[in-house]
Amino acid sequence: MATQPLTLTISLAPVGLAPVGLAPVGPTALLSRCVGQPFVFLLDGGDERSWGCGHALLGFRPRAVLRIAADGTALVRDGAANGAAQRWCGDPFALLDRFCAEYGWPAPSERTPFAGGVIAALSYDLRHWVERLPRRTVDDTHLPVLHAAAYDWVLSYSYREQRYQLASARCTRAELDDVASELQRLAAAPEPQTALGVAPPQLAWTLSRAQYGAAVDAILKYIAAGDTYQVNFAQRLVVQDPPAPVTVFSRMQRAHPVPFAAYVDGGEFVLLSNSPECFLSVGNGHVSTFPIKGTRRRSVDVQMDRELVAELQQDPKERAEHIMIVDLERNDLGRVCCPGSVRVEELARVHSFPSLHHLISKVSGRLRGGTTLADLLRATFPGGSITGAPKIRAMEIIDELEPVGRRFYTGAIGFIGRDGSAIFNLAIRTAVASAGRVTYHAGGGIVADSDPGREHAETLLKAEPFLAALRLDSNASSFPPEALQRALR
Repeated sequence: MATQPLTLTISLAPVGLAPVGLAPVGPTALLSRCVGQPFVFLLDGGDERSWGCGHALLGFRPRAVLRIAADGTALVRDGAANGAAQRWCGDPFALLDRFCAEYGWPAPSERTPFAGGVIAALSYDLRHWVERLPRRTVDDTHLPVLHAAAYDWVLSYSYREQRYQLASARCTRAELDDVASELQRLAAAPEPQTALGVAPPQLAWTLSRAQYGAAVDAILKYIAAGDTYQVNFAQRLVVQDPPAPVTVFSRMQRAHPVPFAAYVDGGEFVLLSNSPECFLSVGNGHVSTFPIKGTRRRSVDVQMDRELVAELQQDPKERAEHIMIVDLERNDLGRVCCPGSVRVEELARVHSFPSLHHLISKVSGRLRGGTTLADLLRATFPGGSITGAPKIRAMEIIDELEPVGRRFYTGAIGFIGRDGSAIFNLAIRTAVASAGRVTYHAGGGIVADSDPGREHAETLLKAEPFLAALRLDSNASSFPPEALQRALR
């Protein structure tokens, strides 16, 4: 086996004889040709902001897969379809550390940061291994609380250099050449076509507009009583007979690319994340989190778009909501960082995405020596921007008022590198495809001066990219208004 990471710069040209200089097949287009491969994943932010490093990452056929069920049962399987299984016991965060160690890689090399790694998807329900919380919500998905897969090689695409690099710390040169040949064959295949003319899928929200408003009113009463300052409340959309998951993901990527988008095939489920938020970025002994709070829609009118940015910056409700979460994140990082090292590097800065403006801050700190990834996750999970403040009481209220479980929504999806670095998104704007349907949550922070109607409208605004991607007509720019109105009743 290789003792030093091996790398290959490979060309993935479109169908036919590509002239010199022709752009390669893009990462999301390549994904559409790889969906038949076991446990395929793609982390693709669409441009030089992609996953904080300017790269998209793709892989399939992992060496091993870890699955932890809601009852804590943990199984590790060989990456083969019918691979042998081992039963593990213990805390899920510690088992993730163990999985990375046992199915890890040789000594790291700074020159090849993507020479293999672990993709991990963490369910919001891992909160039960962090705090003592009620289990009131209904589980109608039966999905795991943690999925992780270890990949011996990773294909990375540099948006700055517009080229692919295939790297591995385990494969021999011959094995890596075989992978490169397979990727080139897949890239040369025609892109799968979606059949047109099929009726739009059926939609159903778990809460009517009136029920959503009643829940917000209940939260406002808790705030008035001093129980909490902010609660992030969400509602769920269920889509029956949806398009193929890769079709939905590809359309969201084309129309609404965001820095922390992810596609993860977990075997019995697929995650389609259109997340703009970085939950944790870890490297060289430092950690950063980037909470989002505060939202405005985009406008095609340039002047109106500027006015919406100014309105967001000056809105006292949005800013107060944001500051609460920044303080919460400072406290969370303070549990595992050196005293005095936690600081707010950016505060409530406007970041603009294709359909929304958001306020985003950056909170960073220097990790104490010996801090493991499990330690960091226990200190910070779930993210404060999707729970509320104080966090424990907010989660109790969420369990009381949300009728169904969140599962992977507001969990985290990330890449753990062979050098111990890691980066996780916060799994907002994230759909879960399983058992012939897709579920999608949309929520927002409720504070003392929240208006139920405005909060409900914000959830619909956040769902628009997903709703548009459900159209089977690739020329459609939005979901059929009549279908949307039926779903809102």
